[in-house]
Amino acid sequence: MKKLSSSEMSVLSIEIGKRINEIKYEKIKGKLEKDVDYKKLEKLNEEIIELNKKKDEKSKIYNEIVNKVRSKYNINSVYRDNNDEIKVMFNNLNIYNDIVLYNIGKELNVDELINKIVEKYS
Repeated sequence: MKKLSSSEMSVLSIEIGKRINEIKYEKIKGKLEKDVDYKKLEKLNEEIIELNKKKDEKSKIYNEIVNKVRSKYNINSVYRDNNDEIKVMFNNLNIYNDIVLYNIGKELNVDELINKIVEKYS
């Protein structure tokens, strides 16, 4: 007799579990269909499905408008923060390079450096 590998045992376990669930469900199916709480669950599930569809539609529209705003104003990203406020981020990739350049062979004045870079990219 062949010993089963762990992945074969896992697959077999899942299949056996499915069959047991089907048999047990069939035994109580009639009772569930009449149960008031189960009917509430079914109704709530349908409502949740509809709400998710509406949410997906709104998210699609939201993303389309985000892309329009991004391209219109050369914005890197538009997002909602933890407080659900809309925030924008610009592409500031050259900041690090500027810090290195301003720092070469000079006495570093951090406040002055910050002000120069902020002025350059604002």
